Amino acid sequence: MMRETNCIHLEELPDLPSRLARVAAIAAEIEGMPDETYAPVGSILDPIEWFSLAAVAKSTSNAHAFQHMVVSRNSIAAAAIVRMQIEAAMRLFGLTLVENPDDAGARLMKGERYSSLRMKGDGPRLVDKLLHEELSKLYAWVTDAYESTSAYVHLDRVAINSKLTYLEPDAFFSLSGIDKAKPEEAYYHLVDTFFIALRMTKQLLEDFLATRPKPCERAERLAKFRRERYGNDEI
Repeated sequence: MMRETNCIHLEELPDLPSRLARVAAIAAEIEGMPDETYAPVGSILDPIEWFSLAAVAKSTSNAHAFQHMVVSRNSIAAAAIVRMQIEAAMRLFGLTLVENPDDAGARLMKGERYSSLRMKGDGPRLVDKLLHEELSKLYAWVTDAYESTSAYVHLDRVAINSKLTYLEPDAFFSLSGIDKAKPEEAYYHLVDTFFIALRMTKQLLEDFLATRPKPCERAERLAKFRRERYGNDEI
C-alpha cells in the first residue's frame, strides 16, 4: 500500500475548485468504508468498532467544515481543521500500538482518557507527541504538519503573522476573519495537505477494518443472537 512520505505522490490539479472536489470525493469514500465490513444491518458492533465509526464521522465532518472555510477564505480556521484531522488519524493509528485493541476500545467508550492507554509491554502513555512521532515512521510528513497546524489551534505568533500585510514602509494587521485579498493559489498547499491527511486516514481505516470480522461472520453472530433472544432468526 502506498504511504505518504516526504516524497508525497499527489496529482497536480489546475485550480482550487478541483482540489476541493478531490477532498469531497475522498471524504465520500471514507464515509462508505464501514459498509462492507459492519454488515449486515443489525450487526452487533464491538466498542472499538464504534470508536472507528467516530473516526469516520470526524473525518467527514472535518471535510465539510474545511471546504466551507476555504471557500470563505478563513485560513486560520481551515488550518486548525487540518490539525484536527491529523489528530483523528493519530488516535485511530494509536489503537494498533496497544496490547489489546478491543480492551482499549472498551475503555475509551466508557469515558477513559485516550492518554491513559499505553503502548504494548507497559510502554509509555499514548500522548499526542508519542502518537505523531510513531505515525511519522509510516508517514514522514506527519510531525511537521501536526506541529505547524497546531500553531493555528493555539493563540500563537503564526496566527499573528498570517494576518499581516507588508506594504512599504508599514505593515497592516487584518482583524477580519477572512482573507479576501489572498489569491486562490495561496490555498493550494493547505487544501493539498488536508487531502493527504484524509488519504492517510483512509489507509489507516483500511488497515483497521482488515482486522475486524467480515460480514459472513457477523451474519452468523446476528443469527445466533436472534435465536437466543427470539427463538428464531426473525426480529
